[in-house]
Amino acid sequence: MSALRKVALALVLIVLSLIGAVAWMFRSRAEAIPDELPAIDLATADPQKLVIPGGGGLPDLKLADLKGKRAYLIVEDRESMSAREGSAMNRAMARWTYPDDVVGYSIGDTEGFGLLRGKIEEIVTPMRPELRLPLYLDFEGAVTRTFKLPKGHTGIVVLGTDGAVAFRHSGAMTPEQLEELRALLGATVPPLAPAPAFKVGDLDNAACKGKACAFVFLAGPVARKDIPGGKEGFDGDMEASFKQFSQPDIRLASIVVDADPKLDPDKVGARVVGKLDGVDLTRWTAVPEAGEARVAFGLQPDDSALVVVDKDGNIAMKDIGRVPMYKFGILSELIGVELSDRDNGS
Repeated sequence: MSALRKVALALVLIVLSLIGAVAWMFRSRAEAIPDELPAIDLATADPQKLVIPGGGGLPDLKLADLKGKRAYLIVEDRESMSAREGSAMNRAMARWTYPDDVVGYSIGDTEGFGLLRGKIEEIVTPMRPELRLPLYLDFEGAVTRTFKLPKGHTGIVVLGTDGAVAFRHSGAMTPEQLEELRALLGATVPPLAPAPAFKVGDLDNAACKGKACAFVFLAGPVARKDIPGGKEGFDGDMEASFKQFSQPDIRLASIVVDADPKLDPDKVGARVVGKLDGVDLTRWTAVPEAGEARVAFGLQPDDSALVVVDKDGNIAMKDIGRVPMYKFGILSELIGVELSDRDNGS
């Protein structure tokens, strides 16, 4: 198992491992998705009365307090995450730009696992900065029950500025449904800026024409023993590995190690700028330095950064410092390599 997969997957889905300890007590909760979701019964489950307890420093989420804003809730549970139902939606939404009156929240449906609440919260708390949205755990199943969402599926609910339900959906989304959601939220797809003139090793604008090019800039040397995962990788427990993986250079090096054997060199050019000790690369090429390229991409000499130029010559991705894990899905699509066996872009 690769370095990135060992750490990233363990972190994103470690809750599933915990609840798996008692999952034998439960049959699969996946329910059939009806052609039309049942009507919400305001008499017995008024969304405006719904309060989701906070955790990990988050305040309680009171839906009544969201009036005046367009709010959306993305609901996932262990079945939907395993099925990756929400991948297309999450990756699309991660690209959008939202108006100031739009707020979003991620809800983990953990109904039935209240006995593990303390342990789950303990492990989820350091993961929260890796996610695009604030993550709430719903141990009572109140969200799926209130909004009549089938268990075992990715769900999304949009509330209008008046607090009324404007949109509900369960399961994977088609491009047409995603466009409907985007329009409802008033979100936009920001235009991509053309890449400046650059040269990283043997790759320049001309060499990258018609294919994606990914560039990892390291601030300092990274050794294989520093990268969690693998026989020669960082030797530490989960907490220590997470702390190690949170360092920008280590995370970027982990991405290189994980993606390297799966890249198609005919479709993706990949260069890492800096020194990787003890790492055998077959698809990526290490370049000692690329000062002019750093200047061209607007980077400082000591920046850790990831830059991806798409096949049309545009800057499709540029992250300086630690690349949050929710962006791995976007990167996966750009370079044609799944960086993890699961995807949760919330």
